[in-house]
Amino acid sequence: MKFKKAIVFLLAMVLIGSSCPLGVMAEGQSMVIQSLDQVANLDADSNINDQIIVIYKDQATIGSLALTSEDIKGGESLGAQVDIIEVADSTNTDALIAQLSENPNVLVAEKNAYIQTSALPNDPNLSAAWQFERIGADETWNKVNNSETVVVAVIDTGLNTQHPDISDNVVTGYDYVEGTTNMMDLSGHGTLVSGCVAAVTNNGIGFAGITGTANIKVAPYRVGGLSDGDKNLDVGYICAALYDAAARSDVKVINMSFGGYMVSSALRTAVENAANAGKVMVAAAGNEGSNANYSGELAVPASYNNVISVGATDNTNKIAYFSQHNSLVDLCAPGYRVYSTNHDGTYEETSGTSFASPITAGACAVLMAADYTMTSAQVETLLKETALDFGTTGRDDYYGYGLIQLDAAMAKVTPSNPLSIDTFTVDKPTGQTLGTLLVLSAAASGGEGDYQYGFYYELNGKTTTIQDYSSVPTAAFTPTVAGIYTISVQVLDGKGNTVKESIVNYVVKEKATPAIEYRTHVQNVGWQSFVADGAVSGTAGKSLRLEAIEINAITDIYDLGVKYKTHVQNIGWQNFVADGALSGTAGKSLRLEAIAIELTGTDAELFDVYYQVHAQNVGWMGWASNGAQAGTAGFGYRLEGIRIEIVPKGSAAPGSTVNPFIEK
Repeated sequence: MKFKKAIVFLLAMVLIGSSCPLGVMAEGQSMVIQSLDQVANLDADSNINDQIIVIYKDQATIGSLALTSEDIKGGESLGAQVDIIEVADSTNTDALIAQLSENPNVLVAEKNAYIQTSALPNDPNLSAAWQFERIGADETWNKVNNSETVVVAVIDTGLNTQHPDISDNVVTGYDYVEGTTNMMDLSGHGTLVSGCVAAVTNNGIGFAGITGTANIKVAPYRVGGLSDGDKNLDVGYICAALYDAAARSDVKVINMSFGGYMVSSALRTAVENAANAGKVMVAAAGNEGSNANYSGELAVPASYNNVISVGATDNTNKIAYFSQHNSLVDLCAPGYRVYSTNHDGTYEETSGTSFASPITAGACAVLMAADYTMTSAQVETLLKETALDFGTTGRDDYYGYGLIQLDAAMAKVTPSNPLSIDTFTVDKPTGQTLGTLLVLSAAASGGEGDYQYGFYYELNGKTTTIQDYSSVPTAAFTPTVAGIYTISVQVLDGKGNTVKESIVNYVVKEKATPAIEYRTHVQNVGWQSFVADGAVSGTAGKSLRLEAIEINAITDIYDLGVKYKTHVQNIGWQNFVADGALSGTAGKSLRLEAIAIELTGTDAELFDVYYQVHAQNVGWMGWASNGAQAGTAGFGYRLEGIRIEIVPKGSAAPGSTVNPFIEK
C-alpha cells in the first residue's frame, strides 16, 4: 500500500505528472529527475510547507521541469496532470516555485496547504431527516427512473462503503491518502456528506437521501481525514481528485464541502478545468458567518466562478447563525441539525454548510437524471428561478436566491429518456490482417419507437457504407485495404432522432508482422535460450552482466533481416554484424554497455524495430528504435537485460521512449 502524506482535509494542491523510467546515477552525482519513482515517496515525516503542487500544461511531466536530486528529495504523482514534490532544501521552496512558474510546461506551481471541511462540532427515521421535506424532496423521490447512472463525485474524507444505508449507491472513487480504490472514512465527515446525497430509499432502515429512487450514485474521493473528526484536507489531493472527476463521463456533479480563505491558483485552476468539462460544481459557503475575523469574507472554492455557493438554513427556514454571507452566495439549503449516515454504521445529527452543499448537489443530480440534456448552467438557473425567496426581496447576501425547492424545479423539467447506444463492438481486436471477416454488433436504448441501425467505416478520408439502415443490429465486412479505420454505427429511432458511436484507430494490416528472436550470453550463466517479440533476455536485479547477443528476424513473407552492434567494456563500439552472428564477447568477462539495432532488406521500410535495455543502477530505460543507441556510455554500467519488438511502420512504441540512452 502506498502511504500518502498525512495531511488531510485541508485543500492541498498537487502536481499532475506521468512517469518515465530512468534510474539512479553514480553516488555523489546530481541526477536529473525524469520520474518521481526516482525519489522517495511522501510520508508522515514530510513537511507540507516543503511541498509544492505542480499542475502541468497539456501532456507535460516531471521530466520536462529540469529538476535534479539537489532540488527535490521526494514526490508523489497523483494523476495525468498533478504532482506534489518535496524540496530538498526548505530555504529554496519559494525560489523553486518561482522557477517552476516560469516553465512553459507548468500551468500552476504553488506551496501545498490544508483546507478544512465546513462542518460544526420504509425508513424508520425518515421523520428525523426534516431537511428533505423542507425543500420539497419528499415530493420527488419516486418521480425519476433514469436508466443511465448519474454520479455525484464527493471530494471529502472518504466513505464507509459498507454502511448498510448507502452501500448500494456507491461507485468507485479513489483514496489519495492511501493510494488505493479501497475506500475508508476515519474522520466521518465524508460519510455524513454522502448520506445527504444518496442514502438508500425504501430499504427499511435509516432514512433516504435527497436523490430518492433515481439512479444516482456517489463516487467518493478521499483527500484527507486521518482520524475521527479530523477536518484537514490536502489541497494537492483535492486538485488531483478534481481533475480525475472532470475526466469521467459518468460524473455530472461535484460536491466540495470544504472551504478556506486563502489564495490558491492551483485550486482555482482545477475547479475551472472541471467546470469547463461541464460538471455542476457545488461548494459550502463556509461556517464563519458569526466569526468577527471572517464574517462576510469570500471562501474558496465556493466563491469561484461557475461554482454554486450554498449557505445553510435551520428548521425554521432562517439562515443558520454560522452560515457565511457575502455577495457570491447563490442558494441556501438545510444545514442545521440535519440527519445523515455516520462512518461507524449508524446515524447522527450534524450541522454546517458542509451538509447544505451535498443536499444541493443531490438536487442538481436529480434534475440531470430527469433530463440528460440539461447543462450545468441550466441546472443552476433552474434552481435559482424556483428557490423560495427569504430575507430581502430578490437575491441577498445571506440566502442568495433563496432556499432550493426541488419539487418546484422538477415541475419545470420534462423528463426525457434520450436515444443512446449502449454497446458497439467488433468481434476481433485491432491489428487484424487483410481478408479477416469482422462482425459488428450494436444495441440501443431510449428514444421512441423502433430502431434502425446503419453501419459504415471511414478510411483515408472516404466514407463507405457497410450496411444501410435496417432493423438488424449487426453487420459484417471483410477489409480489402490495409490502414487505420474508423468504424461507426448510427441509430435512428421512430421520431427521427439519431445517435452515433465510433470505434477509432482500428488497424488492418497487410500481412502478419515478422517475428524477432534473440538470446544473450549472461555472466556466470552462459547462453540463454532464444526468446522472441518483447520477451526479456538476460536478468534484472541479479547484478549479472550481458556479454554478447545474437538476433534473427523471422519471416517467410518479407525480405527482412537485422543488423546490430554493441558497445563493449574497454573496447567501445564494435562493427555491425547481421542475422544471428555474435556481437560482443564470450569468456572475456567484458560487459555490454549499449546496443543499436537496424532492420535490413527491401521490406525494412515497412517496419520499425524497437528495443529496450535494463542497465545497472538505472533499470529499464526508454525504448529506442531503428539504429538509435540504447544503454549508457561513460558510466561503466553493464547491460543486464533486453527486449526487442518489430511493429508496422508508424505504430506506437511499446512503451515510453524517454531517455533510451545516457552518456557521461
